[in-house]
Amino acid sequence: MITNLNWKFKTKYHYYLVDTIDSTNTYLKNNYNEYPDKTILIALEQTAGRGRYDRKWRSDKDIIFSILLKNNGNYEITTPLAICMALDSYGFDAGIKWPNDIYLNDKKLCGILIEDVFQIKFEASIIGIGINMTNKDSVDGIGLNKDIDKYDLINSIIDNFDKLNKLGHDELISLYRKRNIVYNKKVYYKDKIYTAKDIDIDGHLILDDGNNKIVVSSDEINIKESLL
Repeated sequence: MITNLNWKFKTKYHYYLVDTIDSTNTYLKNNYNEYPDKTILIALEQTAGRGRYDRKWRSDKDIIFSILLKNNGNYEITTPLAICMALDSYGFDAGIKWPNDIYLNDKKLCGILIEDVFQIKFEASIIGIGINMTNKDSVDGIGLNKDIDKYDLINSIIDNFDKLNKLGHDELISLYRKRNIVYNKKVYYKDKIYTAKDIDIDGHLILDDGNNKIVVSSDEINIKESLL
């Protein structure tokens, strides 16, 4: 059962809590008309979470929530930045593995899945966030492994998210570049080996093979499988 959460922080968001659900993203995607803008659904257990490329992700001890937004924005940029900035206050030096995975000590800490709903026109964006609280050895994932109030951390993420969404695109890209950890990594793409050199103004990855530079979007390459 999904219940209205008596949120202890001052915020314009609407918070809901569910004990167990297959996927917070799937639920909000299917029921976005029933909830207002700036709705957040937090799950204590998620049995069939999804990542990019439909990877399955199950969790019952981690931080799991999805954000429903009915206005479009630079969420591919502001979401990972907000998480990194929130983690700064807890002493964690996390970085962004392009396009939006959060890494700590060279291991994946957090995944983000952003899905848009269109019915002739844009209707909503749903941002799914899953942060490991414990190590995930089977998938080489790392957890925060620290006694942290999950609601405090979620509040910090949302606070930073709101502030970032008020910034201009160029300033966001500048902040995003500073957090990225793929620079100078070797990337195998279309039978060639490239070096990741930069992020362009549109958030695309610039690759260099020594003779030519190419620009690729996150839809064109699976960076996790392409990094050497």
